[in-house]
This record gives sequence, C-alpha cells and structure tokens, in this order.
Amino acid sequence: MNLFMSFLLLFLLYTDKLAALNFNTDVTITWGQSHVAKSRNGKEMELKMDQYSGASAQTNAEFLFGRFDMRVKLNSPDSTGTITTFYLQSPNADLWWDEADFEFIGGSSTADYKIHTNLITNGIGNREQEFRFPFDPTTNYHTYSFFWTPQQIIWYVDDIPIRVYRKLSDSRILYPDQKPMKVYTSLWNDTAWTGRVNWKNAPFSAHYRNFDVNACVAWRDGSNVNSNCKIVPRFWFIYKLLPWERDMIIRMREQYMTYDYCNDQKKVTNVSSIECANNP
Repeated sequence: MNLFMSFLLLFLLYTDKLAALNFNTDVTITWGQSHVAKSRNGKEMELKMDQYSGASAQTNAEFLFGRFDMRVKLNSPDSTGTITTFYLQSPNADLWWDEADFEFIGGSSTADYKIHTNLITNGIGNREQEFRFPFDPTTNYHTYSFFWTPQQIIWYVDDIPIRVYRKLSDSRILYPDQKPMKVYTSLWNDTAWTGRVNWKNAPFSAHYRNFDVNACVAWRDGSNVNSNCKIVPRFWFIYKLLPWERDMIIRMREQYMTYDYCNDQKKVTNVSSIECANNP
C-alpha cells in the first residue's frame, strides 16, 4: 500500500463513524414477542427462553458491506443446549441464501461455552470454525463484530480478529457480495446439536446493547439492488487485513480454536482446500 493510500485509509477510518441503531425503531421482533424486553431508550434488548419459546429479532434495513458491532452478555452458567446468536443473513432466505454467523453455544460451565462461526454462500455452508472463549462471557458485555467488505469478511471479538474469509479470483470459491443482508439476533435451543437443556434453569437470557453499524443501506427496485453500495467510496473498499491482525488470527487459532472444517476429512473437498489455503 503506497503512502497516499495509507493516509486515505486513515482519513476514512476516522471520518466514517459507526452509527448507533435503536432496538425500538430500527429492529423488529420476528418471533417470541412475549420473550423480548427492550429498554425505554432503545439502547438495550434482552431475549429470553423457556420451555415454551425463545425469541428472535432482525433489523428493518438491509445492508451490503460494512462494519457491524454488538455488545452481548450470555446466559448464566449451566445453559447447555442454548444458542445465542448475532448474524448476517440475506432476507427471505431460500436455497441460495448468504449468511455469516456468530453462534454462542452454552455449556454446563463457562469453560464449556463455545464461539461457533460459519459462512454460507448461495446456500452452501459447512465452513464452521469454533473457539473457546478467552474470558467468561456471562459476567460482562463483550463486543462481537463483522467487518464485511467486497474483498473479505473478518470476525472480531473485542476488536481482536479471530477469523477471515477472503474473496478469491477462482470462480469456484463463492463469496457473498451480491445479496444484501439484515442483522439478526436470537436465543433458541437445538438438543440434537448442542445437548439437552435443563429447563429447571429457565428462563435463560441473552443481553444485547451498543448495536453500532457503519454500512451501506441497500434499497431494492424489484430484483435490482442499490449499486451505490459497490461504487461509492467507503473505507472498506481499500481496507486490507493489517499485519498485526493476521498475527492475532494465527494466535487465536493456536490458543482457542477447538474445531476447523479445514481439518475435518469429512468436509474437505477440492474447493474447500483452496478456501482453507487462502484463509488462515
């Protein structure tokens, strides 16, 4: 990166600020209305789950590229079977949807909690990576972020990158750069995947606050998507993973990763091998 581009990147990073979204006006409850509590000022939201229902919410707006931050505090210990989420997904999901996930899987103790990440492109997933938490996620709020650009998606935990997925020139390697996505949150359970829930510990709660977004809002004209999201200069058009970020991803993998689809022989294909070789 030349000197001019370096100065331009710094300028855009400091002038293109995150905007706070309001849970009362910018977010809609999609199910479990009775299991959602919002603060009067719209800055905080609590999702609850018992044996009768969980809850889910989504943004009213759709976005194509940008930075998405959410501070989350998870269920108390002994929440095996519960899944708290913060994710991006193309709305009206069909067989060809795009999605990028943070799914926080509960456990019998906080040491058993997991950060589950995944990427789905045109309905094709199986790109899971899982990590142990480097902290207790139930005692304080922590920030989880997506930085989605035309070139890459980066997953952050407290501003530390834990994963990157890059767009490659190989047309076989799909990348989500065509479909706008909404931001979703949910609290639910899946006994077959994450274990049996002890309902004696219900209700379970997931707390969200400081929902900050710096992204291009996409509008639709029939099936056409606002092309300005791809041509109006924003800081993500020139952003590249910094050297210290690459080092942190490697360190997080070494210290906290518990599962990587790249090492799962049941999921390795010629295409995934190319993905994995280019996404440390």
